[in-house]
Amino acid sequence: MRIETEQTVAQQSNNVSTSSTHSQLKQGLLFVLSAPSGAGKDTVINTLKEQGMDFHVVSSITTRAPRPGESEGNPYHFVDVETFERMVANNELLEHALVHDNWYGQPMQQIRENLPLGRDVLLKIDVQGGATVRQKVPGAIFIFLVPGSIEELTSRLINRDTETDSERQLRLKNAQYELAQQDYYDYVVENRQGHLAEAVEKVRSIIIAEHCRLHPRYVSL
Repeated sequence: MRIETEQTVAQQSNNVSTSSTHSQLKQGLLFVLSAPSGAGKDTVINTLKEQGMDFHVVSSITTRAPRPGESEGNPYHFVDVETFERMVANNELLEHALVHDNWYGQPMQQIRENLPLGRDVLLKIDVQGGATVRQKVPGAIFIFLVPGSIEELTSRLINRDTETDSERQLRLKNAQYELAQQDYYDYVVENRQGHLAEAVEKVRSIIIAEHCRLHPRYVSL
């Protein structure tokens, strides 16, 4: 009878452990991806999604005007300064910063809706935003994407032709500062010209590896 009791206790303990593990596995991870403008963040993200990786990319709020081909919610929610300030006052944004003369922010609602459902969330933000999230959510996983060189970055900005000359010069100037912040990130991935597949595979491997941690870096907001 004693043996049966011990077996029953052991089985119940295993069931509790398994149930706890399954509960944890339902939690998604929060990733932060930063890079200088033109380093290829969107291309890497879109390629990962085309390969079947399921994660939610938070649609940032911005006060800048839509570019040709952009629309509401794709890839940003476009608002006026008054609306943006109201969202800040109501604590609706995880972080916000003035970048390239325009305001950008990350709405918390999208994060809160996806993480508990077991879906990873990715914040595509600049280094200012990354620093703020690091203070507020130290359990997030931080990835920095760098170009092969400043020359490559300059070429990409020129070829995509989405900024004026003055806007492009501002972005290149800011890139020098942004690249100096990479030491604060958990991972640095180089996206060299003509080697996109290599960069994508490295980011993919990081996501997979973080889920294989004995104690994954779950966060709550």
